[in-house]
Amino acid sequence: MTATASRRDAVSESARSVVTSYYLLVAATAILSLVGLAMVLSSSTIYSIRQTDGNPYALFMVQAVAMIVGLVALAIGSRFSPKTWKRLAPWVMFVAIGLLVLVYLFGEESGGNKNWLPVGPVTIQPSEIGKLGIALYLGVVLATFRNELTTLKRALVPGGIGAGIVLGLVLLGHDMGTAIVMVLMIVAAYWVAGLPARFFGLFAIVGGIGGAILLNIGDTRLARISTFLSDTCDIQGDCQQTTHGTWALASGGLWGLGPGMSREKWGGLPAADNDFIFAVLGEEYGLVGTLLVLVAFAMIVIAVTRIISRSRDPFVQIAAAGMGVWIVGQACINIAVVVGLAPVTGVPLPLVSSGGSSLIMSLSALGVLMAFARHEPGAQEAFAARPSLIKRSMTVMSRGRRG
Repeated sequence: MTATASRRDAVSESARSVVTSYYLLVAATAILSLVGLAMVLSSSTIYSIRQTDGNPYALFMVQAVAMIVGLVALAIGSRFSPKTWKRLAPWVMFVAIGLLVLVYLFGEESGGNKNWLPVGPVTIQPSEIGKLGIALYLGVVLATFRNELTTLKRALVPGGIGAGIVLGLVLLGHDMGTAIVMVLMIVAAYWVAGLPARFFGLFAIVGGIGGAILLNIGDTRLARISTFLSDTCDIQGDCQQTTHGTWALASGGLWGLGPGMSREKWGGLPAADNDFIFAVLGEEYGLVGTLLVLVAFAMIVIAVTRIISRSRDPFVQIAAAGMGVWIVGQACINIAVVVGLAPVTGVPLPLVSSGGSSLIMSLSALGVLMAFARHEPGAQEAFAARPSLIKRSMTVMSRGRRG
């Protein structure tokens, strides 16, 4: 091999390494989106027939439209620079807070949570926008005051105040599951920002007291924890979801029963298309299908870790940590509930469960992460050096004609 060829291979290998984060995110998004569409189509048909005068594809079509909107948002957002996202951060936060106030005043209640806002013929879940708002807002604020986070005042003002407003509005709607995800995001953002460890201990004590109070306020929360800790309970009552979810996973085996062949989705498993869709996935596609989803989320973990470690912009590092914990942390909570390692929380599986607001905002967050990945050191140069697909196709065709 000549010296020129060796240098060319070295440059090619370097280009591949600097864009790894971007392509990991693209691959993970594609896997989870396709799996999600397939599973929503399968798991929602029975419910759709019962609720929409016999149309089995009603919920699937809503999910498909939401995916199109989300992919457009991802495509646009992934082309923005980190500076653009930094400028947009306060506006996303203000919109989220405004919509959450409207939810408190005019929102609809579902499953004991008041977190839906009717907008014409559809309903939206502003708390999903709030997640993106928290990640971007904390990215801007904590990056600005990163060297001053040595006092309690600077730790709380202004970052803690803004995040606390969103968290408080979500808790007013009794959405404990979403609040838990937001708390994890806030902790991750402050950790990456370099908040001293002593403050985490203080916040853990305060959070524990607050959590205990909230648990005692809501009857359903205590009942769920009691059911989780109980050795025996009614499988047709409090334990119905967890029991039928376990049966679904167990019956799937290694390869599953096959696409669309789930038995539990016929009514035994509540929320089969949403909170417990992972159980239906295991039933129809077996251990292989569930491992594919886990691998996709692991790819997101690797990509976000690379973005945080390779970026020189503290805003990117902090915001990426928040969004990474949002997507992966929420997935871990959902899967833990389905396999019986945590009490039922009502948290959907990102990109897989049905729900337009969750899908659109999860794809939007992944678009922001892709934007960050495209601006890793050396990534822009690597993308610019690569010929486009059209150019490569024209080159191959011209070579073919000459041959």
